[in-house]
Amino acid sequence: MYLTDFHVHSDISFDCPAPMADMARAEAAAGIQTLCFTNHCDPVRWQDDQYNPHCRTVVREEVRQIAALRPLIPELEILVGLELAEGCRIPELTYELASDPDLDFVLGSLHTLTGIGDFYLQTYSAKAQCDCYFDLYLDELQRIADMDFYDVLAHVGYVRRYMWRSGVDASLSLEKFGERIERLFRTVISKGKGLELNCSGLRDGCGAFPDEALLRFYRQLGGEIITVGSDAHTPATAAACVREGYDLLRECGFSYVCLFRKHTPEFIKL
Repeated sequence: MYLTDFHVHSDISFDCPAPMADMARAEAAAGIQTLCFTNHCDPVRWQDDQYNPHCRTVVREEVRQIAALRPLIPELEILVGLELAEGCRIPELTYELASDPDLDFVLGSLHTLTGIGDFYLQTYSAKAQCDCYFDLYLDELQRIADMDFYDVLAHVGYVRRYMWRSGVDASLSLEKFGERIERLFRTVISKGKGLELNCSGLRDGCGAFPDEALLRFYRQLGGEIITVGSDAHTPATAAACVREGYDLLRECGFSYVCLFRKHTPEFIKL
């Protein structure tokens, strides 16, 4: 089985303390054969939604470190990627960042809401309140999906993690949000883009992002492009639950997982 991990961070990301070399060695030790670093590249700051100059440094630093690292771990293919968040806030800058010729892969993600802030910092106390957050989340995620800078949408529905940690059983359910989820997925499919199966929720117990029902729905709509990512921020979590993610994709009707080189999906038999 050919194992890939297309969502991995290093200390280029503000929320990861681990050097790239430590992360890469841990991924290789876990059996990963192709790894893509997707460090945070946020055109706007999560604190105040204003321009974030750090976003212009991420690709260059990744390229520099990866070039030095490749000869040290020849058994591991290491690719250059970004987790480019809130891309609809400054579209011109987003497209500029995503067009860097050294990039292999871009995750389009959403961690904050305009005027509200980071999902991580919110208080969750009731299901109705959580549904309001999901409403706003889907609005902005659709704006990102309508753009063309990304290869794959990251961790759809991941905000459930913070609700679950707060003891609220809420989810991005087809029963309540089905029409909007269908529009989102059809947009992704029609553009030749894909989804990420983010395994971090499998690791901490609240489930994959997207969850099984949404994965099955995406596949039923004709979705084929899907990557798997551990979303690791420490060597201890490198490649965590990637194998379980592959198993889940098989159960949901997928025959292939994708890797990307220079924004071109390559289909690997599961």
